[in-house]
Amino acid sequence: MKTERPFNPKEILDSIELPDNLDRLIGESVEKGYKRMQGKKKNKKAYMVKRAAVIAAVITAGCLAAIPVKAWVSSLVQERMEQVPEEELKEVESVIDGQMTDADSYSREYSQEEKAKYVELRKAYIQGTFPENELRQEKTADAALTDVLYYAQDTSVFYLPDRELTDEELLQIIDFQTKRDYVLEQRTSREKEEQHREAREQIAEAGGITEEKAIELGRDWLSRLYGITGEGMELNHYPDTDSDKPKYNVNFSIQSHEYYYFWLDSRNGELICAMNSMADDLDREPLTTAVLEEKKEALCRTAKDYLTNQLGKEADYKRVVYSYREKDSRLDNFNQVLFYFIKEDGSAYEVTMNVSREAFSSFQLIDNYEEYRENYGKIREVAGGDGKTAAEPVSQPVYKDMTQ
Repeated sequence: MKTERPFNPKEILDSIELPDNLDRLIGESVEKGYKRMQGKKKNKKAYMVKRAAVIAAVITAGCLAAIPVKAWVSSLVQERMEQVPEEELKEVESVIDGQMTDADSYSREYSQEEKAKYVELRKAYIQGTFPENELRQEKTADAALTDVLYYAQDTSVFYLPDRELTDEELLQIIDFQTKRDYVLEQRTSREKEEQHREAREQIAEAGGITEEKAIELGRDWLSRLYGITGEGMELNHYPDTDSDKPKYNVNFSIQSHEYYYFWLDSRNGELICAMNSMADDLDREPLTTAVLEEKKEALCRTAKDYLTNQLGKEADYKRVVYSYREKDSRLDNFNQVLFYFIKEDGSAYEVTMNVSREAFSSFQLIDNYEEYRENYGKIREVAGGDGKTAAEPVSQPVYKDMTQ
């Protein structure tokens, strides 16, 4: 019998006590699994939805503090990956491309002892403990291999022997998965660079703003909306190719602490979206919904002030809706409330406020409010999975009209 998961990934993440120099490893399993599926997908349109809804789901999930995969890989692991022969990397990539499944399976579940050892060996691997040999691979399953750990390439199944796995065998699995992730990361990086090059050419041909101008505008919005200059922060920028509307992404960060993102229309420099994520906000205790109800009027006034004064938008909206996620009478989205200023044509401005700090958090333009809500709900359904095996129920969004 095959099982899709030998154990619950959350059990691993919850049980890992990371040393100080490895704090950025949090979330590794989720990010790398996502990249693995992205790299193996043959038709991206099959799972893409409106980016605006994706952004909202990311905000609610508190994932804006995500760190690129390279930041989670120790220098020892990176050095090991860079020493893998090019022929071997090409073979790994060829195997990935030939598979029809997007996820690994296992012939049996890990035992409790194996789960515990996997956690410890994952940490040891990051710190430089590597297997002596490579994981055995077969093109397809072999019934004769009853007491041997091996990987069937055609079905992406790990066949585990009916005995306790040794440390060496678990390290071989970890090493194999890391090598595969490295290959996909390299391919994704190459593809992205090519996409960015083409996007820059298209923007220039269309008479759009330069990337240097986008950076200048990003700094201006950073100061205007968040009151900081960006000095001492890491700057990243690139043309965003993930949607039909051409735009630049300009972001500023202090790794693991503060992140500020700006999406700017590459045609005219208009601010499409601005958002931030602060580590301190993710650690705060969730407030009760009663606290939100007490503060909502003042928060709405601040949101309106930002909309007209800082963002320069006219007060031409006809309706105001506020939204939050509730779980056990508490806010379940890192103490955020979203205000939607809906215009007569169905478009809207979204302004997110942090209830704890009573401060502005994010803004974005929404072309179609009703469609946005619908797609936002679809994203949450995906995030919640099939609902049958979730450890905790997924909170539901609440939408209420403001009294004007």
